[in-house]
Amino acid sequence: MREIDTLLAEHGEANVALVVSMSGGKDSCAMLAYLHDRYPQVETHVVHADTGFEHIKPISAEAFARQVTESLGYTLAVVRNPNKTYLEMVERRGMFPAMSMRQCTSDLKRGPIEVYLRNHCQAKVIVNCIGIRADESTARSKQTPWKLNTKLSKAGRLVYDAMPIFTMTTEQVYADLATRSIPLHPVYRRAGGYLDRLSCRVCIFFSPSDLAATQVHDNEAFELIAALEDRLGHTMSPHGSVRALAARALPVLD
Repeated sequence: MREIDTLLAEHGEANVALVVSMSGGKDSCAMLAYLHDRYPQVETHVVHADTGFEHIKPISAEAFARQVTESLGYTLAVVRNPNKTYLEMVERRGMFPAMSMRQCTSDLKRGPIEVYLRNHCQAKVIVNCIGIRADESTARSKQTPWKLNTKLSKAGRLVYDAMPIFTMTTEQVYADLATRSIPLHPVYRRAGGYLDRLSCRVCIFFSPSDLAATQVHDNEAFELIAALEDRLGHTMSPHGSVRALAARALPVLD
């Protein structure tokens, strides 16, 4: 990434560190492999944020992320919000996160990773790497793949937020992983699973067909969300309950 190259030239390799968000999903795996190949000598922290509602079978998201991380020669750090899990957060708020206000990301992922960065990275310049790609959605295509993080840039430390694989397409990610012999988590359809992305076990971005597939393949998680909707009187989707949306998709799946 040109901006990282510039930082290394300006500050020196010894004064720069990478913090890499690692969910275990295809994009974070591809990003870590890219950074490993391009910056093998740069201090690198690989961090997995556990929301408390990550996939647990046939292998947990954490265990899978650790396998990929260690295969590239790194150690995985796992962070959590000490005060709440995803389900606890929804219960306390009385509502689910919205697509426009994603507390699941800010409180359970970004926040704990920022705490790790402040407490464990001593480098003068830190690049906070996130596996977001423009190809994922219109909203993401409008994001800025490189910017100064003014919140974290304090006390003589510079922190930049970076999206190293921002321009890669979905097919390029799959091809890159295949070339490097990096597997997909078994939940992916291309690995014999039932989803196209690795997220929380039931995500606010799930389509009705995703919900129907989850009802079949991870019924425990599906029922936890359905019961929470009933208890709160608030649905995860503005289009209806998970039960209604999944039922709507069943004829399509058949």
